[in-house]
Amino acid sequence: MKKVFCLLLPFVFSGTVHTNSYCSCSCSPGCCESSVKQLSEKKEDSVSIKEIVKQEYGKVAEGKPNNVTGSLCCGTGGCCGGGSDLSQYLGYTAEELSAVPDANLGLGCGHPVSLGNINEGDTVLDLGSGAGIDCFLAAKKVGTTGNIIGVDMTEAMIQKARDNTQKYGFENVEFRLGEIENLPVASNSVDIVISNCVINLSEDKLKVFKEAHRVLKPGGKMYVSDVVLLAPLSTEQKNDSNLICACVGGAILKKEYIKKLEMAGFNIEIVGEDAEIGKTWFGNNDLQISSLKFIAYKKL
Repeated sequence: MKKVFCLLLPFVFSGTVHTNSYCSCSCSPGCCESSVKQLSEKKEDSVSIKEIVKQEYGKVAEGKPNNVTGSLCCGTGGCCGGGSDLSQYLGYTAEELSAVPDANLGLGCGHPVSLGNINEGDTVLDLGSGAGIDCFLAAKKVGTTGNIIGVDMTEAMIQKARDNTQKYGFENVEFRLGEIENLPVASNSVDIVISNCVINLSEDKLKVFKEAHRVLKPGGKMYVSDVVLLAPLSTEQKNDSNLICACVGGAILKKEYIKKLEMAGFNIEIVGEDAEIGKTWFGNNDLQISSLKFIAYKKL
């Protein structure tokens, strides 16, 4: 069975919600129309992209019907989703997933914790920490002398992550409500920043990178998995029914993404790239997107 990730329903181009997208062909009749109508109403009310994302991800955290997974619309896993079923494809081991099962919502496009060294005693910051899976995996690496900070802008996600912290007994992990464009973290206080398919959702990626640079100690590093475009989307691709719910809408061209990292002061090392995700996720050979895995270094 072919499944794709459900990260965001509306496509975002220059801050605009394009509601002429459709649900995946596996949706039950009528499910898509209600989603499109809801987003159209939100657009008319001048609700920001950020507010839409917060609302829909809040529903994911609470296990309610939502436009991210299509829950209760297309059955278990959603018409567009089932991302958690692909976690091992992304690099998570069965042991990692079984250790913190409630923390894995299947909303990523990689395994940032595995991209580089995380040492005992490190302070690690996760941008868009969700239910906490990457924070908990990092916590095991930093040990009792290290600290993990997860930042998420969705209150329900923060609560779910905090509940998971207590459930799994982590004493070196904390979750803070905040935005990745305005991090509630002190300058020069973090050894490692991680992020898993979240930065593409931001409308101001340069500000995100500048904030990451600010909080990192000199010589600190970012380990990131994110989606980028390898070519501009055509009008047909923007309206392709199979692209709904994906993190494609907020993505930018790879060269532009790297340029913004450099503008923020980073040196970049690309450590992996999956340019087959258009085919893997959507069954579309013409969709020029890539899951980019990289390390960004703050200069000493």
